[in-house]
Amino acid sequence: MKILPLSFYVRDTKKVAIELLGKLLVRKYRGKTYCARIVETEAYLGVNDRACHTFGDKRTKRTRSMYLDGGHAYVYLIYGMYHCLNVVTRTREHPEAVLIRAAEPVSGFKTIDKKLLAGPGKLCREMKITKKEDGLSLLSERLWIADDGFKVPRSQVKSSPRIGIDYAKEHKDLPLRFHILV
Repeated sequence: MKILPLSFYVRDTKKVAIELLGKLLVRKYRGKTYCARIVETEAYLGVNDRACHTFGDKRTKRTRSMYLDGGHAYVYLIYGMYHCLNVVTRTREHPEAVLIRAAEPVSGFKTIDKKLLAGPGKLCREMKITKKEDGLSLLSERLWIADDGFKVPRSQVKSSPRIGIDYAKEHKDLPLRFHILV
């Protein structure tokens, strides 16, 4: 298993979102290692994307991590109760990210039920990812993404509109959600 280099993230966000499919999300927490295969992502394209937290070059305490170079975690809270993990892409001048929407348990979990990590809130809850990981390098000893050689054929990748962003007007229907066909 090879940890993805920073150069993987400092590229086109849509391409990163597609190529994250099949990769392993690994989290070390209190001596335990959780490992899950990423099966669903969404791309958020920065200051010109109405669905992105940095739309209009919005700089707030919440979005601070989006303005780091690619290869950092952007973790935020939605509805006051669910954490969401995003992978920052590109550069400080282009604050974009990929939301990790779902993964399948590989090891470290009490169950390998495929629905255990189906949704960004469930994924963060089960993998113990909170605001404490916001801004963390994805080369850290606590959280990283790795390639174990698993290949997802392009024919198995489906795109569709992102979920839960009706406020994004004309950007709500962009096909920037990617998942592996089962």
